[in-house]
Amino acid sequence: MRRTGPAAGAVLLVAVSILAIPACEKTTFRDSRREYQSILSSSMSDDERARALESFVRRYPEPKTNPNLSRACQQLAMHHARAGRPEIASSWYERALRADPDDPDLLNRLGYHYASAGMNLDRAVEVLELAVRLAEERNYPERRQGMIKDSLGWAYRMRGDLPRAVALLEEACRLAPGVPILREHLAETYRALGERDRALEIFLDLYVEGRGSERRHRESIEALAAIDGPGAVQRTARRIQRRLQEIREADRRTAESDGATLVVLNGADGQPIVGSLYRPVSPADRPSKPPDDRGAVLLLHGLGSDRGAAVPTARILARRGLFVLALDMRGHGASVSERLATPMQFSDRLDASLANAQQDAVLALQYLRALPGVDRERLGAGGEGLGGLVALGSLGQVAPARSTALVILSPWGQAAAYRPLLEHLGSNSVLLVAGRDDPSSSGTIAALAEESPAIEGMTVPGGKKGFDLLRENAALRERVAQLFTGSLR
Repeated sequence: MRRTGPAAGAVLLVAVSILAIPACEKTTFRDSRREYQSILSSSMSDDERARALESFVRRYPEPKTNPNLSRACQQLAMHHARAGRPEIASSWYERALRADPDDPDLLNRLGYHYASAGMNLDRAVEVLELAVRLAEERNYPERRQGMIKDSLGWAYRMRGDLPRAVALLEEACRLAPGVPILREHLAETYRALGERDRALEIFLDLYVEGRGSERRHRESIEALAAIDGPGAVQRTARRIQRRLQEIREADRRTAESDGATLVVLNGADGQPIVGSLYRPVSPADRPSKPPDDRGAVLLLHGLGSDRGAAVPTARILARRGLFVLALDMRGHGASVSERLATPMQFSDRLDASLANAQQDAVLALQYLRALPGVDRERLGAGGEGLGGLVALGSLGQVAPARSTALVILSPWGQAAAYRPLLEHLGSNSVLLVAGRDDPSSSGTIAALAEESPAIEGMTVPGGKKGFDLLRENAALRERVAQLFTGSLR
């Protein structure tokens, strides 16, 4: 006969508890993952998202049950770094490292953060030496290894160990050729070593390749040239102007070889806005004499891209009898200046950049309206990602009463940003497209199409975005071409 009693009951209770632990961990794992995804997909300001992530980390502080702990901590570190709080940023990077101590990329971010801030440099060298070793052991691609070795070289430079810094930075530039910040680090280290000629040549190349937009490169060039007197300063200035003119001439030749004309507009604040104008062509690709009722379309790329993304679409529409202007948004491609030199600067000043970019797009639409052969009341616009939002806002300001058309590929941001602009545009031809593997854009499209029967929303197979959606989908290319030609011709 089997006996049961207090001891047996206790054993059973312990066994049940042990079995329950994995189930509890799985639940916490799922809950933490769901909450993290919710934070990322929600419409919040940077400060609101940071507060939400801090609460998230407090609720789920263990890597075992929070697969996104390290990522959340790194996002908080970057938030505080952007806000000018390097000490707080470093504490979050260190917290992320405790959750994931053997990640070379995380070690690189932490070490470079210390080095670029000029703080805790011994710790910077320590974590970056580990990052270099782990990246080599794991056979990282050369370019990726070069980025990590650059960070270590810069940490040595900031610590004052110049010979070791130069050796590492030269190797980094060999492994990851052409990366501007790596070359700038090498030039700064040559300068610290007194190798002025080598530093000057690198700064000259960087300044010209950046189309004369980086003030710090110009200032470094002027300081280095001034050591040899006024004559050297003048000679260097002439070299710069000659090389910048060569780049502008190369831009013109490239546009013409592509069947377009280079266009340079001046923004309201003097920012140059560069585009390629495609005129209507006959089926035999011979320029046709346009009648006075041709429509015109403005095409805008997404954040971090340039007008080249829109070129294949521009050619198609020009062959269908439309004028097309593919534009570089300010801070992108050839539309750069010391005022706004890079897409990163555009993103850092996003609200102001968007407002200015929309006014640039209005200027471009007005330019199209004034062209001989264009019907002033037949205007369209298309854009990918953030460029689609800019295209919508500008078309709404210049929208004619008779005929407009709008195509947005992979909408950027939440539906709320589009609603008032679409209402202002009215019930014209509007097509929104996203890839099925792009949940953010497809979700925005679904929300907008549900609210307005005038909007046609489409999702297509695959994970491509923006104008890349058209490159691999002939049916979609035809649908976009039909929308523009049907509405504007």
